[in-house]
Amino acid sequence: MRVATGVENDTTPRLGVDNISDGETVHQRCVLLTGRCSTDNEETGYSETEHILIATKDDFGAVAFPTQTWPLACGYFKAMVLLSPGNNQLTLQHRRRTQVLETLELKLNYVPLSQLPPLHLAIMVGKDSPLLIDCPGNKFGGISSAHADLDAAVAKLRMTAYMWQAMTAEDMRLKGLGRRSFRLEEEWATDTLSRQFWNARHSSDSLYGNGEGPGAARSTAKVHIVKSDKTVAELRSLDVAQQNPQGHRRDDLHRYFMDALKAHGTPFQSSVRPVVAGLILDSTYSIEKDMILAHAALGSSSPEGISLGVFGSHLTYSWPRFLEEVSACLLDTTPREDGMGNDNGECETAWEACTVGQGAFLHEVGHAFGAPHTTGIMARGYPRHWAKHFLPYTAYSARTKAPGQLVAESDNDARWDLGDALSFSAQPHFRLPGDRLLPLALRKTSPSVHLIHGDGEASSKIVIEHVAGIACIQFGGTMEPVPSVSQPQTQVEYSLSDLAQRFDPTTELTLQVLAMNGKTKRVRNFWRLTRSADVIRIPGSSVMLQKRSIAIDEVNGDTADERYWEWGVLFNHRSTDGNIVRATAVDIRVGYLFDGAVVYFANGETVNCGPLVDENGDSHSLGGHASEKIDIPPGVEIRKLEICHDDSNLWGMRIYLSNGEVAGELNENNGDVDTLEAASDERIVGFYGRSIWPDRFMEAIEFGIVTASRAVELPEAIHDISELQNTDGGVFHPAQDHDI
Repeated sequence: MRVATGVENDTTPRLGVDNISDGETVHQRCVLLTGRCSTDNEETGYSETEHILIATKDDFGAVAFPTQTWPLACGYFKAMVLLSPGNNQLTLQHRRRTQVLETLELKLNYVPLSQLPPLHLAIMVGKDSPLLIDCPGNKFGGISSAHADLDAAVAKLRMTAYMWQAMTAEDMRLKGLGRRSFRLEEEWATDTLSRQFWNARHSSDSLYGNGEGPGAARSTAKVHIVKSDKTVAELRSLDVAQQNPQGHRRDDLHRYFMDALKAHGTPFQSSVRPVVAGLILDSTYSIEKDMILAHAALGSSSPEGISLGVFGSHLTYSWPRFLEEVSACLLDTTPREDGMGNDNGECETAWEACTVGQGAFLHEVGHAFGAPHTTGIMARGYPRHWAKHFLPYTAYSARTKAPGQLVAESDNDARWDLGDALSFSAQPHFRLPGDRLLPLALRKTSPSVHLIHGDGEASSKIVIEHVAGIACIQFGGTMEPVPSVSQPQTQVEYSLSDLAQRFDPTTELTLQVLAMNGKTKRVRNFWRLTRSADVIRIPGSSVMLQKRSIAIDEVNGDTADERYWEWGVLFNHRSTDGNIVRATAVDIRVGYLFDGAVVYFANGETVNCGPLVDENGDSHSLGGHASEKIDIPPGVEIRKLEICHDDSNLWGMRIYLSNGEVAGELNENNGDVDTLEAASDERIVGFYGRSIWPDRFMEAIEFGIVTASRAVELPEAIHDISELQNTDGGVFHPAQDHDI
């Protein structure tokens, strides 16, 4: 409901909120609002006379959160609101000094999803810590210690975490994924998210008195104080300082924090699989060493244990303690004092220190949620852009010498990469009611791209698939109009002849596919993929076999100078006496890496899926301390393979049989998991691939399946095809004197 006062001009924007609807249900406590209003102010930058006031009442008509004011710039505003469970009645007023120009009523229904796992907040302190953080002179010493003590650090971390929450929800909404974000672990305690709550800590009276409100005590983010068994001197050792290029143990601070969490106990047990944002309290800038000590910007994801992103407290002085300080901190152009750390050379003023500190810490939390280095926040997009989420107009940058700018007319690179956002959406921490639940296996699989051969180019096609849906496809960096996040498709087909008309086949063309689980498939040279021998024609017949594989980037890019051992094996094998024998088992050889496999046959013979010999011609046995063997009874088929890989390695493999049996170590935490399986009218009849030879572990770098139509019998000539055998690997030649 809108209530106007004074004379309105229909050609000017009226007071309104652009990014949320009246009556909307939300599932996170902190919500970011963006809006516009009419204004006579022609100033560039912030109005000195006008602002937005927001009052919040709950279902009982009581004040739910202290009234807040937010600045206006060129008719734009941004604000954050803290909600109470249930209905929240927001009253927004556009004011010129004390005069109310226009009023807008907005109702939001906050339904916490307390059944979902939260993000935990923790501060690690040394066992002899003074419980103080670095602060400039105007916030410490004889002037004030309100920004320097442990209470301040708790309040600043809490406020920052709610800013992360609000920003993430809004970014997800803009990406078409709904207003979703992580929830924070909360407790019933004295809140610190308003100055009034902060002051109420020193009074036994209710904040509002006369029973008009719940007081300063409420459900708010819990911040755990975890004590390290290390002294401050040990935490500040040069040897563990991440920024010290001569340090020998630069990852140890992350380990120290992990040890402190485990010693603390609940809720930091590995069995609970917590995700934690950890602040190191005892960080400090050493003028003598020109280095930040007891600081590490590190994050790790452990799906079976504790996931932890850590950051030092050396920039925390610049963060807001409560909502009333958010705008002020992000607009504070106070120059950096010499005694304060200039992290990465990007913290020349207080507001720049705030954006770097809050943004870089969120970057590490992104790692804890499993995000790699991609784009946006995960590519350091925050130093210049983080403040744009919370302000309509940015401050002058001392680092870039750039003036402030109107946020509505500028880009913002402090956002989550779309792939990361999709990956988050598949995790329980970010779930929304009505979401389709993806099993863990589907959350890890990448989309598949394979070539289906026809009688000619006109009938040949590329098929792109993922059971969770394809979110977007890019050829040469240009996004296809469909599919999309709002309209994903489980299968997309392209005719090769159509693609040849759209793109020059003589020029390298990249293909990138993003699935709705956030996993990607990249093909560096699409035309090479279409020209590769993905089909085997059996001589003297019309039968064709299809080949599909998973390989490291070196193989896909065809850029490596290393020699490979090429091999193949059929499950119906012609033995040395000329008889055809069937495969009875596969031994999947996995250790630190995926070495390959050994296929066993009914007559006792074995064939390596990998090198037969080393460079001296001596017999080679595939290694693997985590190897598993799976028997293949008569009438049972291999249904599919799962292979864990990244750009540089194949890490493990799992085999699924048609009778439900499964075997194989994936090492799934080391990379993405892709699936190789036959189409519904096909069967898997063999394996093929390549291995490093003769260096390293002679591990597999490509592993694939050979499939045939169920409607055809395989002719005898199939056993004469060299690429379906393992003989000399393509690396030995008749002139070489080796007996293999």
